[in-house]
Parts: sequence; structure tokens; C-alpha cells
Amino acid sequence: MNKKILSLLVLFFGVLFVAQAQNDGKIRVKGVVLDEVTRQPIEFANIGILGTVAGVATDMDGRFELVVSERLATYMMRVSAVGYASDEMKLYEARDKGEVQIFLKPMTYGIHEVDVTAESLVLKRLLQNVVNNIGRNYIPRPYNYEGYFEYGVRINDGEKKSKEAIVDIYDSEGYRRSNVEDAFKALNYNFSQVRRSEEMTSATDGLIFFDDIITADIVRNTRNILDLENYRDFKLKSKGKFLYEGDSVQIVTYECLKPSLSNSGTTFVTKYSGEIYVELKNYAVIKNVMRITSSAFNLLGRNLILAGNSPRHEVMATITTNYKKVSSYYFLSGVSMVYTYLDGSDRVKGEMQYQTTKVSVNNTTPIAGRVYFEEVPTDRNFWDRYTIYLEEEE
Repeated sequence: MNKKILSLLVLFFGVLFVAQAQNDGKIRVKGVVLDEVTRQPIEFANIGILGTVAGVATDMDGRFELVVSERLATYMMRVSAVGYASDEMKLYEARDKGEVQIFLKPMTYGIHEVDVTAESLVLKRLLQNVVNNIGRNYIPRPYNYEGYFEYGVRINDGEKKSKEAIVDIYDSEGYRRSNVEDAFKALNYNFSQVRRSEEMTSATDGLIFFDDIITADIVRNTRNILDLENYRDFKLKSKGKFLYEGDSVQIVTYECLKPSLSNSGTTFVTKYSGEIYVELKNYAVIKNVMRITSSAFNLLGRNLILAGNSPRHEVMATITTNYKKVSSYYFLSGVSMVYTYLDGSDRVKGEMQYQTTKVSVNNTTPIAGRVYFEEVPTDRNFWDRYTIYLEEEE
């Protein structure tokens, strides 16, 4: 049997869409995972079947769909997310009940009073250890990602206009800290499949906005909290520790005191803060949340300088990046971005989500350049059959 594994539809993450889920021999669970306190959706929560590798993950709206064999009916289903206490239930208790609501309780952190200067130095050393171990924890040589990308935008709470794409990414260097120019040249991407909610009617409809996903990979890219030469620009504070999947995780909150393009990756930035989650066993980042406010918005990416004046202003964005470990290395498993801005008198809200579905290290395919405008015809047969899953390389 070929050792490439389709990981029982999804390995650890990815939203599972099944076109025709039958009741004969199958258990179907659909639901949404919510914060018990705020009732807000939890993105990238893992829904796994204990004793197996079967599982899915929630999308940016906290929703999931799981279809497994009837023989697993008595198995336990565990729901977990970074920063929350896990929940478990028998699979048969959740089957075929419409949309199941699952509430996860946020972790509480008992943080004692510490000397602020001493704490800051400890956290700086922690982040230095993260940077020093990037080559050991993350893919250190050329690799390909394949992933599912969705972009949606609505104006003044009107109808959502969306686009889905299958993205192929190539990094000719692998994970290492390099300057902005070298990283830009090394990271390229194109699109093999595209589906739109409506036909293209203008040049803007062909834009993809994928640079913001690439930039959100703070381990691979610079101009973020892991650039320690900008350490004095940040106020660091411990939010505490918790156990996640058996490993101790440290949460570090950060606030940029002097926001700029060089330390945030965003032009016209006025505020910049966030939280970074570091697994202490390997000094690996497993999650990062950035909150950015800026005075202008560029359709081609938040790190590109605008040419001339723009009517787009009052920009607020939250970018969440997640990493997972499969086999030997951690990799970028998912990114979500939610932002709003004013375009003249119109309030625009945008949403992006990306999930990696394939990682290739041993058999790579180079890609030249980046595609900012696409005219890929929609293959409806492909999308009718498409399921998001991770294909693990041998």
C-alpha cells in the first residue's frame, strides 16, 4: 500500500465537507464550538476521536462537520483548543442531532506579582529560544504547501461576496530568519482552482489578497514579535501557562510602543498588540494572535506601501496564525484574518481563512512569482467532489 496517507479524511485539522453523507454505516456530527463565557466561535478547535487519528477542525466561524464509521459509535470524541479546557462526549451522543453546540471553558491563569524588568528579560530569552530553534522545529529546506483559501467581503452589512481557491505555495529556502527581500523572493504561490460567489465584473474581482496569509506566518517571515532587534519597541508580559495536548504552553502578551512597518509588517500602522503561544518543550510557536490598527488599507496586502492617497481608512484587523506538528516538523496549519475599514462612507468587512491540506518536503515543485490577479475558470466538477483533508507525505 502506498505510504501516502489521506489521514482518515482529515488529520488533526481542516473542515470536512462531505457531499453525500449516507446513514448506512456512517455517523455524522455537525456542530459549532463556542467560548463558554463570550459565546463567540472558536476557530481551529480540534475535534478528534480518541484512540484513532480521525478528526476535523473548526473553521473561522467555529463550525465543523465529521463523518466516521458506525463502528466508532462508542468511542469518545474530544474537543480541544489552545487556551481552553477540553471537553469529551461519546460519539453516539452527538450523532444526527442537527447542529450540536459545544462550549469550551477558557483557561484561568494564576499569575503572581513579579518584577516587571526581570519578567521582561525572562520572556525575551524565551523568544530568543524560539528563534534559535526555528531550524530544528520547522521545515529547514525547500518545501511545498497546498491549501484551501477563502476570502469574503461585505459592504455595509450587505450580501457577502466570496471567493474560494486551491493555493500552491513554494518556499525555496525553508524556515529561517532572512531579510524581507530574500523572504519575498523565496516564497511564491499560484492558484490551480477557483470558485466565486458571482461572476467577475471588474479588475478588482480578480484580486486574491493572499500576501496577507503569507505574511501572517511569523515564524517564516520577519517584521513581527520574533524580530528581537526590535525588542525595545515591545512591552512583554506573561499571561501564564497551561497544558495543551500534554505539553506546557507559555502565553506572552505583547504591545508595541512604537508601531512601524519594520516591527509590525503593516504600513500606516498606529496600534499593534497580540499574544504568542510557545510550547516550552521544544520552544515552538503553536499560535499567534495579532491586533492591528492602521490609517490606510491596500488591496494588494498590508505590508505594501500605497501609491498616492487612498479613501480607505480606519482599518482594524485581527490575524490568527496556527501551527501543528506532524512527524518531524511543525508547519503552518491555518490562518484567519478579520478586518474592517471605511471606504469613503462605506464600512467594509473582510474575512480570510487558509488551511494547509498538503505538505511536501521530499518531492517539491518550484513555483515562479506570485499571482495577484487570477482569471482561472471554475471547474464545477472539481468543487463538487472536493474535500478538505491533509495528505501527509511519506
